[in-house]
Amino acid sequence: MAQALGVVMNPWTQRRRRAAELAERWSFAAELLTFYAALLDVQEAVWVRARMDVPKRADLISYAGEHALRHVIDVTTEKGPAKLASVAAIVFHEFDFVQQARGWLENDALEPVARYLVRASVGPVLEAIGLASGVASGGASDERHCPHCGGLPQLSYFATSAEDLVTPQRFLECERCATSWAYPRMTCAACGETKTGLLPTFGEQGTLQADLAGRVIRKHGLQTDENKTQASAETVPRFRHIRIDACRACSRYLLTVDLGRDAHAVPVVDELGAVPLDLYAKEQGMTKIVPNLMGF
Repeated sequence: MAQALGVVMNPWTQRRRRAAELAERWSFAAELLTFYAALLDVQEAVWVRARMDVPKRADLISYAGEHALRHVIDVTTEKGPAKLASVAAIVFHEFDFVQQARGWLENDALEPVARYLVRASVGPVLEAIGLASGVASGGASDERHCPHCGGLPQLSYFATSAEDLVTPQRFLECERCATSWAYPRMTCAACGETKTGLLPTFGEQGTLQADLAGRVIRKHGLQTDENKTQASAETVPRFRHIRIDACRACSRYLLTVDLGRDAHAVPVVDELGAVPLDLYAKEQGMTKIVPNLMGF
């Protein structure tokens, strides 16, 4: 989160606005993004309260369980996709929130719906208390993990540069507390691989990055083309500012958002809506470093 003169900027309005914009632009993700916008209202209320209460690290899980979980369940059952809504209501009465939340903070693998409920509840609290949370994980604390909470990277993004000839810096964004940290451009965010030949990038047909790399995702059918392709004038890419960064060494990937190509992008929202890119990466045998909030 940006901070200046002791005032923390509220990120929720920006996310909500972007979700509404993309829901109109990307019909395939409209239901998901509309629900996400409703969930943002709940998460913002939790964030605001946690900013005032500043719960201690030891109380993080119990605080989220008391002040967030019930509201997350309510908005999910009321406005969520039918399958998620029905399963969430059942899981809520059967799973141990404290145990599952501890597992999430230790980067354990959770069942999709349980992971969603924990992340949607604990995430805004972690984001609110920021540095005060300390490292909430006993796991690895290397450059591939969040320096504040030990979380894994949800995505990467290229920041805009004030100078045209300066290469934009790459950042990773934490899945848990939304902290960003600098990371080398041509390095796998999952295993640290640096060999260029093992780090393919894929972009949608019609984007310069895809045409130059020779790895093109066609708009219709999402078929790969290993030969350099000249996009037709009629082709308008939907994801001109998003690409897949994959690693053949560990078979992991994440999505990268280029803010220089779309200054209005909000990485966490754009990544969430780019479902076809996730599906394509999975067809190539890749596994995302960590699923996003909605499980993609």
